[in-house]
Amino acid sequence: MDTIYAAISPLISSAIIVVRISGDKAVEVFELLNGADVKNIQPRNVYNLKYSGSVSDDVLAVYFKAPNSYTGEDVVEISFHGNPIIVSSAFKDFEKLGFVTAEPGEFTKRAFLNGKMDLTQAESVAELISSKTLQGIDYSYEQLKGSLRKEIEYIKDLFINALTIIEAHIDFPEEDIEDAHARIVFENLELLKAELSAILASYDSHRIMRDGYRIAIAGKPNTGKSSLMNFLLKEERAIVSDVAGTTRDYIESNFVLNGVPVSLVDTAGLRITSDAVEKAGIERTGEVIKDADLVLVLLDGSTPLDEEDKNVLESTKELKRLVVVNKSDRPLLLNDIKYDCLVSVKDGSGMSELLKKCGEVVSITDADRFGKAVMVTARQRGYFIKILETVEKLSDESEIDFDIFEYELNSSLRLLSEITGLSYTEDILTNIFNNFCIGK
Repeated sequence: MDTIYAAISPLISSAIIVVRISGDKAVEVFELLNGADVKNIQPRNVYNLKYSGSVSDDVLAVYFKAPNSYTGEDVVEISFHGNPIIVSSAFKDFEKLGFVTAEPGEFTKRAFLNGKMDLTQAESVAELISSKTLQGIDYSYEQLKGSLRKEIEYIKDLFINALTIIEAHIDFPEEDIEDAHARIVFENLELLKAELSAILASYDSHRIMRDGYRIAIAGKPNTGKSSLMNFLLKEERAIVSDVAGTTRDYIESNFVLNGVPVSLVDTAGLRITSDAVEKAGIERTGEVIKDADLVLVLLDGSTPLDEEDKNVLESTKELKRLVVVNKSDRPLLLNDIKYDCLVSVKDGSGMSELLKKCGEVVSITDADRFGKAVMVTARQRGYFIKILETVEKLSDESEIDFDIFEYELNSSLRLLSEITGLSYTEDILTNIFNNFCIGK
């Protein structure tokens, strides 16, 4: 493999910029450091040396000898003074040594390929970096230490317990399967169902711990959506106007509610229009609403319910939503409608109740927080769904068809091995590591 390099801290003006080099030739970088004797460089010692390539700088350098490094290869990490010009000049020197620029996630990919971590741990590195809550960081860190791998090992053992009995009968067909052995197979399938269901049930709450919560404000034009957004954010984030259709595209901003990061989206007013720009904004609004964790459907209480209001209510009825009637400071003309909150964004009445209801939806319960000590990614979730479908299908059988059971159980074991990376394709690795930042 090539010897690769990249900045592992932001390549911007700062106190220091740290560069990592990994590969068989990594130690050759010491040729660019005055006072360093490559033959006598000791692993994990910090060397204060002068960089003397195409630019001069005082640096700190540390050598990690394979396999005791992040990637499992020889690694050198150099701390330069934080001027991007210095580091960019050093990169040109590295290229002369035959080093090549690291691809996104390539250091972690090499750690996986060299057996330093499995695929679930590799994915947790990206999760740890991107998590937006303390709980998300905790779960990602536990996964980095192998929490999901332990869960998968337990699931694997249950499959093997059942498969051992099935294959024993296939090898010795003259022996009738005892009722006790059949019972063991189905007991293991029930345990698998419970374990897989618990992992999948925790996906949504754990996704919120990692990514935060997304709330979309939806309604026809001039119901006060932009005013509501500004009230919740406590800043003039969205333009407020009496002219219908002011918001042509969605506007997104963040705040914290009950300790959970919330991404709040003010959407274009939902109505029938011939304006091409407004129409495009409305189409995008539909996509945003479907992707939201919670929709605040805002109605104008000072006007009777009309077809545009009915359209909004109909299009969101299958989503998690709160129906909010605004403009309670005026005479209420909106009749025969069931709503969750009556508010006036203008004078603030009812807003504390709305925030309370939003907080109840957003808040993560103790059962969610501590239900499962793993945080699965969307990729892993897809595999677990397929495995659970197989287990449920086998559990519903009244008797054991040995050939079918053997095939399905082995297929599920192969899917488990793809979750951990025991078996993988280059496409799987590309899809995972292309989402990493350069330097990781």
